[in-house]
Amino acid sequence: MTEELVTLETAKLLKEKGFNEYCKYIINDKGLMMETIFRTSKDLPKLFYSCPIQSIAQKWLRETKSLHIEISYMYGNYWIYDILTIPNHDLVGLSDRPITHYNTYEEALEAGLQEALKLI
Repeated sequence: MTEELVTLETAKLLKEKGFNEYCKYIINDKGLMMETIFRTSKDLPKLFYSCPIQSIAQKWLRETKSLHIEISYMYGNYWIYDILTIPNHDLVGLSDRPITHYNTYEEALEAGLQEALKLI
């Protein structure tokens, strides 16, 4: 079992929104993933992005942007996500978001990460 890294699209959004944490992996604009000597986003060349594991990106959103991504398993064998504010527990989200059923927890989390980043 391994931790899932964020996708290139999510990595780009993270950098755009100020994510500057040390990461073991980076990804370039062409989608090539590389291991690095734990550099932050600001130390990377222009077309490179920090590529954290999903749970680190989720924690960063909670601690720096006060947004919690909640993943739920639903009867019918699918997953969904909601985005909640901290500490008020208000449900937030993009008004045009389609209702999507995800096959895995990680797919739902990735979609939630991207939407939360777009809300910032």
